[in-house]
Amino acid sequence: VEVGDLRELQTLDISTNRLITLPERLHMCLSLQYLTADRNHLWYVPRHLCQLPSLNELSMAGNRLAFLPLDLGRSRELQYVYVDNNIHLKGLPSYLYNKVIGCSGCGSPIQLSEVKLLSFSSGQLTVFLPAEVKSIGTETDHVLPLQELAMRTLYNTYYRFLKDLNFLTPISLPKSLLELLHCPLGHCHRCSQPMFTIVYPKLFQLHQGRTAVSFVAYCCSTQCLQTFDLLS
Repeated sequence: VEVGDLRELQTLDISTNRLITLPERLHMCLSLQYLTADRNHLWYVPRHLCQLPSLNELSMAGNRLAFLPLDLGRSRELQYVYVDNNIHLKGLPSYLYNKVIGCSGCGSPIQLSEVKLLSFSSGQLTVFLPAEVKSIGTETDHVLPLQELAMRTLYNTYYRFLKDLNFLTPISLPKSLLELLHCPLGHCHRCSQPMFTIVYPKLFQLHQGRTAVSFVAYCCSTQCLQTFDLLS
C-alpha cells in the first residue's frame, strides 16, 4: 500500500528520516490534516500539497528549504505552518500573512550551491523562487511571454477537464508544462489568476516585535503587482 492510497489518513509524522523528497502521491491523502516532516533533508515542498483540502497544520522545521510553493496558505483550512531553522528560506508567500507561522532561524546569509534557482533581490535581501519558475516579471514588463499566454488560454479553455489525470490537450506539450497545466505553479495573490511559467514578485518586510518577517506576494501581471497591498 502506498501512502497516497491512504484516503482516510489524518495525521502523518515522518520526522527525522533523512528524506530528500516527500512521498510522490502524498497529495492524494485527501483527509490529511496534520503533516510533520521536521529534521529531514528536504529542499522543497511539492506544490501539489497546496491542493490538500483538509490540511490544517504543516511542519517542516530543520530542513533545507530554499523556497515555499506560491499557493501555500491559499487554503483557508491551512492555519499553522512551521518552517523554523531552514537557513536558505528568506521569504514566505503572502498567503501566510495572518496565519500562525514559525520561522525562527530562517534566512541566514549562506550560499546555496546544491541547486540553481532563480531569485530576486530587494535591498540586502535575496529570495529564491520555486524551481518551476522560468522567468521573473517586473513593473516595466507590460507584455506577457507567449508561452505564459498560451498556458493560461489552455487552462481556461480546458479547466473542467483537467481534473481527469488522463486528459490530454489537443496540443502536444512537454511533460513539465503538462504537469503545470494540471497543477499550476500558483495563483496570483491579487486576483487568483493561475500562473505557469512567470511570476511578478513583491516583497514586504514586516516587524513582529523584534523579529523581521519577509512575505512575498506573487502576482500574475504588472497591474496586479502595482496594486497589491499586503496590509489592505
